[in-house]
Amino acid sequence: MAKGPAATWTPNGAASAGAPAPARQPARLGLTRRPPSRFDPRVHLQGILFDYGGTLDGPASHWLDRMLELYRAAGVDRPFEPIKDAFYRADEAAYADPRVAEMSLAELLDFHVGVQLDGLGIDDSALRRRLAAAFVARSAAALTASRAVLARLAPHYRLGVVSNFYGNVGRVLADAGFAPLLSVVADSNRVGWMKPDRRIFEHALRALGTAPAATLHVGDSHERDVCAANALGLRTAWLVAAARRPADPDPVADMVIASLDELPALLQLPAGALTVAPR
Repeated sequence: MAKGPAATWTPNGAASAGAPAPARQPARLGLTRRPPSRFDPRVHLQGILFDYGGTLDGPASHWLDRMLELYRAAGVDRPFEPIKDAFYRADEAAYADPRVAEMSLAELLDFHVGVQLDGLGIDDSALRRRLAAAFVARSAAALTASRAVLARLAPHYRLGVVSNFYGNVGRVLADAGFAPLLSVVADSNRVGWMKPDRRIFEHALRALGTAPAATLHVGDSHERDVCAANALGLRTAWLVAAARRPADPDPVADMVIASLDELPALLQLPAGALTVAPR
């Protein structure tokens, strides 16, 4: 992983030194709650940041869980722990290999699955291709749905992505048609910090040109997305599967959603009065 800050990927491929983006039309709508002292009683959102893995590419769906499903469907009968170890070995290899930073999603998954199978002692190129293709197809479908949601939000908010990724999330998003919708993509392997480090959020906020209290962060990890963004003063939306949705209001998240499809309706109420539970 890179150890220091680098340029942020921008939709036109140019490097951003962190200067604020040109002001977009102010958001019409906002969030209302009884806030702690660092928040104004009413904050009108200007920007929204999204996580990538498990958020844009599949709602509340961790990559390891997807791989487990694919292994089972392919008839690979291995215990959970060896698969988990192989998955995270592939993860580390992807972070460490500089070639990955230029890969497409299909190339990344071919690499990732290949390292996994090697760790499991499986030499089967046909299986490698099937697993990678199935993962990519599922991601592509989710990205298409997510892009439609962001297209509805883009006229009202500055949008960006903050992701713990391998250096190529900008390429993946550009290939999926997100580039015209985004003001910033902060990839941990390019900027040098991983969530929950506050510096990756600060980096993205500078490029987005919005204050923390006027920015919503959406992600599926309670620790790396919700708690980390909240600690910096951002509003937060926790994306969690309906089956795992807590019965009681979350003490940290401003919103708990099961799908990104919920965001436009929640954020575009006529009076801008999305009320969230008091702290």
